[in-house]
Amino acid sequence: MKRQFRELGWRLLPGGITALVVASLTALEVWQPLEQIAYNTLFQLRGAIAWDRSVVIVGIDDRSLRELGPFPWSRQQYIQLLSVLTKAEPSVIALNVVLTDQGPQDTRLAAAVQQQGRVVLAQAWDGIGGPLLPSPPLGKVAFAVGQVYKKQDSDGLTRKIDLQLQGVPALGLAAVQGYSLVQAPVELPNLQTPFWVNWPGPVRQLQHYSFVDVIHQQVSPQAFKDKIVVVGVTAAGLDSLPTPFDRNPPASGTHLHAAVISTLLQHNSLRRPPQPWLLGLFLLGGPGLSYVLGRWSTERQITLGLGLCGIWGIASLLLLHAGYLMPVVLPIILFSATTGTVLLEERLRENALLQHEVKQLWQAHHQDLVARSHSILRSEQTHWQTGQQPASMQPVAQLALLAEQFGRSQSAQAAIARSLSIGLLAADLDGLVWFCNPMAAKWLEIKVGDRLHAQLIPRWLSQGQWQSDLQMLRQQQPVTPHELHQDGTWFELKLEPLLYGSVEPEIAKQSPHLDGLLLVLEDITARKQIEENLSHQMQELQRMNLLKDDFLSTVSHELRSPMANMKMAIYMLKIAKTQEQEDHYFRILQAECDREINLINDLLDLQRLEAAAKPFNPETIDLNDWLPRLVEPFKERASNRQQSVQVQILSELPLLVSDQPSLERVLAELLNNACKYTPPGGEIKAIAGFNSPCIELSVSNSGAEIPEVELTRIFEKFYRIPRNDRWKQGGTGLGLALVKKLVEHLGGVIQVTSDSGITTFTVLLPTQFLQP
Repeated sequence: MKRQFRELGWRLLPGGITALVVASLTALEVWQPLEQIAYNTLFQLRGAIAWDRSVVIVGIDDRSLRELGPFPWSRQQYIQLLSVLTKAEPSVIALNVVLTDQGPQDTRLAAAVQQQGRVVLAQAWDGIGGPLLPSPPLGKVAFAVGQVYKKQDSDGLTRKIDLQLQGVPALGLAAVQGYSLVQAPVELPNLQTPFWVNWPGPVRQLQHYSFVDVIHQQVSPQAFKDKIVVVGVTAAGLDSLPTPFDRNPPASGTHLHAAVISTLLQHNSLRRPPQPWLLGLFLLGGPGLSYVLGRWSTERQITLGLGLCGIWGIASLLLLHAGYLMPVVLPIILFSATTGTVLLEERLRENALLQHEVKQLWQAHHQDLVARSHSILRSEQTHWQTGQQPASMQPVAQLALLAEQFGRSQSAQAAIARSLSIGLLAADLDGLVWFCNPMAAKWLEIKVGDRLHAQLIPRWLSQGQWQSDLQMLRQQQPVTPHELHQDGTWFELKLEPLLYGSVEPEIAKQSPHLDGLLLVLEDITARKQIEENLSHQMQELQRMNLLKDDFLSTVSHELRSPMANMKMAIYMLKIAKTQEQEDHYFRILQAECDREINLINDLLDLQRLEAAAKPFNPETIDLNDWLPRLVEPFKERASNRQQSVQVQILSELPLLVSDQPSLERVLAELLNNACKYTPPGGEIKAIAGFNSPCIELSVSNSGAEIPEVELTRIFEKFYRIPRNDRWKQGGTGLGLALVKKLVEHLGGVIQVTSDSGITTFTVLLPTQFLQP
């Protein structure tokens, strides 16, 4: 609360000081010359308005003086004038000539005045304040006596008059009062307040006749009928009075009275604002304007100050058209002075704050400047110590040096951030992004100045996740990273707090406060792939362990079964009583030995193939002869199982160059499996064909189908199709794994299909393959 009041005081102070100074100078009328210039300018900009047609001047001009003699004149001239004007029947005659001295012709002049009936005579005051009244004979018969006192300002203009002074009405007011008796009544203003004259325009636009022309009856009587005729001196050098429209040559006092009469008849006298308005102006234009300016930037402050000055000038002109005479210079000076004072006060405060901040930054960071800056620092210190520059500029030099180093550091950090393969983005707690490197801009489709949550929600995070993470950041607790999958790419999104520690000693003792957040976005597709591969490998390893255990169990059983049979055969040989029994047990013993040897050979062959240690001995093979001979031994076994075996050679085959023992092993294993899984009545086919550039050897059997889920695994070591051994031959699960390795050893590939009760193994071999 104290801080708010202190800030309010700083905002009101410049305007308050300005208002007091301007008010004091106003009381001393310092601005009066400027206001007079502004007054004349406003009238010039407003332009002329029409004089009232009921006002006519009969001027004692230069020509009249030349013909009738120098001024003052005898009463005879005025008697003759009144005689002529009486016949013209004017409403009122205002005589702006003070006829104080009593003479022998006063009786005749009084008679002329009395005959006319509505003649207003002039009254003035001498230098010591004594009244200068018309002579008694004239004063008794005059319709009224009007004072002709005028107060000229320092520039010679008369801007206001007193309509009633010491109980005597002004000449123009008395004339209008007489006019109201014979014409339409005229509403009069307050006689106790100054009357501001609304000068209509140049006096040449006023109806004006020369005195000598009138008395010589050279002017039509219609020119004066029902008019107010003002008679007075208009000659150059006599009773001169400048107006806003007539300065060189000036007008005269007679024109002032005509302007007063015209203003009263047209009801367009100027009104001035009341005193409370001036107090409100000082309050609003001083402290009020100061408070408003304190909330805006320098550019807007200057714009507002200049705008108010311009608006007030235009408003003053418009108000003059409406009949209000406003002060022009005072408000403009108040507005401009308040604006200037606010700017000066803010610059002084900024300078003090700048020096304070530079001092704090210098103390906190000058030790961190890089080595390159030490020479710069020493040269700067030497520069200041030699007195070549004012010491007041030292904070500026220190700030420039710090800014240079911070800029260099910022540039280095920005370059590092731009070169990173991860996305970095910094934002404030409201989500406004103030830094992002190219990777973050690309992945998040965001730029500096955007709102972070608008891009994250809902594509990357849900509203709940975003709010939860922000809450964790505000509590300065670690935020759990998010792993997200976007457009085939895996990302890890992390939010880290940006903490700021102040350089102020009192604040620096406290823990750093949260100033924003740092978003780190990393492409973890490769890592996820590695993790996935490791997971698959672990699963595969576990599966292989299971297969190994099964293999060991199978091999143990396969090895133990022949051994048990051989042991049993040896025992039976010992107790055999006939030659036939001995031969039978010898055959069993021989078969079990062959079975043991075959198992061991399979394991050794597979190990040599996996280690690429098996030799490749190329031979030329004629499949037309070779294939039937290879299949022939299997026909007897197939016949015993009620199976049929067919050999088909589809076309004239080219000679094949390959390793014949390995190829025989492949075909034999495939034929053996076909016999093993074919039911009675089934058909086994061995087919050879040529599809350039490969030889195709296929073995198919009917009546047995391999499930699709098993097809991808049948070539794995130790794997056997469950519950599919129709003839209970058993096996180790090495046959097809050995076949696949042998085919690869021969430079070919093996394929398998199983559909519609027919399973086909196809071996594709190049016609010539030289092992590398």
